[in-house]
Amino acid sequence: MSRRPSRIKSIVTIAAVAASIAPLNGILTGAMLTHMLVQIPFIFACGAMWGASIRWRANAPWLSWNIQGVPGLLLSAFVLTYWMTPIALDHATADGVWNLAKIVSLSLAGVAAGISWRLGSVVTQLFYAGNMLWMMITAGILYQDADQRLCNAYLWDDQVKTGQGLVALSVLCACVVLVIAMRTSAIHPPVSAIERDNRA
Repeated sequence: MSRRPSRIKSIVTIAAVAASIAPLNGILTGAMLTHMLVQIPFIFACGAMWGASIRWRANAPWLSWNIQGVPGLLLSAFVLTYWMTPIALDHATADGVWNLAKIVSLSLAGVAAGISWRLGSVVTQLFYAGNMLWMMITAGILYQDADQRLCNAYLWDDQVKTGQGLVALSVLCACVVLVIAMRTSAIHPPVSAIERDNRA
């Protein structure tokens, strides 16, 4: 691994750990905007980076149940979706056990996504990213249009700002994913990353 990706992974890891413990944890979860758009993405991204950096043999036994990375990506999507719901945010804000469960589950979901992303083709990756981004946009619109608070822990104004942030972040991520996918498809044939590693 080159120095630059390793340095980025180290920075994200430090940020994710800092965001998961006091006092920064309390500061970030104190506002819905920073809870959903800072803490949760950092924890997930940290796990995904570590998962993507793991190298597996093409004949590893566990690969038989994670064909094209679909099961792993689906699992990560379920976890992310759950922690975007109002009731999950309320539980994580009010209960330390729930907050710990959030951190652990998001970390593991990130690892699963990082591993599974490398197993999938460009089509699989775009399908996963497209569905996740569309879900984020939908949640953002719902948070903005709701005429009452959906989360007991946060004010209505914070909810609206979070909805706007979700839509903006989704558009930005969509542009990044498209650029990466175009570069990948132009350089490599449509095979999984592990197959490319074995051919190298």
